[in-house]
Amino acid sequence: MATDLRLAYADIDEELFDVDQIPMTSRDVRSVGEMLFDVDYLARQLLMDVDGEAAGTLLRSWPTMVAAAEDLWASLPGRRPGVDERDRPITRLSAQAATIETSLSGRTAWPGQGPTSPRIDQMTQTFINAASLVRRYGAEIPHEQPDAHRDLEAARTRIMHGLYLTAHAVNVALHDHGRDRVDDARSAGRRIHLAQHHSPYAIAPTGVWVDRMSACENTARSYLTDRFTQALAGEAMRPVDDPGRLAQALANWDIQTHRALARDLEPSNILLITRTQGLIAGASMVLVDAAATAGVLDRSDRLIPAIAEAGRSWSNLASRWGDLAAPGARLEEPLARAAAEVRAAYRQITHDQTTLATPEVIASRPGLPQAVTATLRAVEAGSELAAVVAEKADTPNLTGPARALSRRAHNDVEAGLATPPAEGDVVWVSPADILAKRLVPLPPPVAETLRAASDATIDATSSASAVATLHQSEHAAAASNMEHGPRGKDLPELSRPPVATSTVPRR
Repeated sequence: MATDLRLAYADIDEELFDVDQIPMTSRDVRSVGEMLFDVDYLARQLLMDVDGEAAGTLLRSWPTMVAAAEDLWASLPGRRPGVDERDRPITRLSAQAATIETSLSGRTAWPGQGPTSPRIDQMTQTFINAASLVRRYGAEIPHEQPDAHRDLEAARTRIMHGLYLTAHAVNVALHDHGRDRVDDARSAGRRIHLAQHHSPYAIAPTGVWVDRMSACENTARSYLTDRFTQALAGEAMRPVDDPGRLAQALANWDIQTHRALARDLEPSNILLITRTQGLIAGASMVLVDAAATAGVLDRSDRLIPAIAEAGRSWSNLASRWGDLAAPGARLEEPLARAAAEVRAAYRQITHDQTTLATPEVIASRPGLPQAVTATLRAVEAGSELAAVVAEKADTPNLTGPARALSRRAHNDVEAGLATPPAEGDVVWVSPADILAKRLVPLPPPVAETLRAASDATIDATSSASAVATLHQSEHAAAASNMEHGPRGKDLPELSRPPVATSTVPRR
């Protein structure tokens, strides 16, 4: 089980453009390649989380995202004059998205006017930031050289893949929206008209939007067919030129998490915090394994399992806070930017182009000792952060989307995770609240399991923190002995920490 989280972390998929050619900005130190990867990562996360409640916000956000992607595409150097064949898919996709935007404007029928999706908006802003960076420094890219040419082709592929995943996520949300409406109608005994050429849950006007988003999805997929793997193999790797980058990223992350938790109680921000803590745990397992390979840390049969359990607890807690996040809830920009930098800083050390690097490759990279120290300190600090997040679970008047809380309440009771009601079956959320998509107070089973998950996270992170602290002490003592001699022999026997000798199973 210890390797499961590590393999999940490996899925977070470098580097487009030579970092020496594109200076970093003061607000966002990521390179263009890291920004494009992060769009891919965010799109994957969106696809995993999407549901029918978010269909309207996602659909309204889609045209703006495509426009930003097309602008970035056009800013890439090395384009031939006139109509370039490789530009046709993004031009066609942009035209399709523009017609969707026109249809949405001034429309009173569903989805109508309303909020956009903060998650798609985040990807859109990342495209905008990347385009600004390319326009400022893209003239310095030697695009006529083969390596740069392959890297630029990888950039186009990465842009299109982010759009493809997002289009698919919007389509999934539309299907789920139709299913929810069919279920609501059947529960109320109402008849509902179903389209004949779609899934059983395609109803007007959802079926029309499914058609139009399917066309967008197919356009993006046609560009990626027989191209994706080969194109991404040409990405240029960013060298590890700043050994302190991860430590700085984690320190900033710690500051931003506490600021966000002190200012407000927005479930979307807590979802990002808990999910990023789970990612830190997965990346820490990878670095610890590599450090043991390099001899930077002694192998232990306690450290990786403890971190893995902490990571699973964070992930479980994240799924529960995700039920409380409203579809249009905004993320705090400093928090989102800090999380993105944590992902980029880890990946610079742990990944080799599109895949997780082997422990031997990671062990050979400069800055591994500093990275291991920083990540173990982050594991140590996780127990305190878990306690702060747990306090939020006890906040009175917590609310969340009615449908998500209704499903969670029934699922937790059926799974035996929450105390069953004494009077038998209970409707935890009224059908009227679900139909109106209201925010409702947490049903008792949801509140109970949220607190239980918070307590389990505190226990798991406390254990991981203790083991990480012990390992750091052993490493510091070993380094001191190597530098100054075996002074540890003068210590009383009981004060010496135990030495773990077992090996950690590799992937």
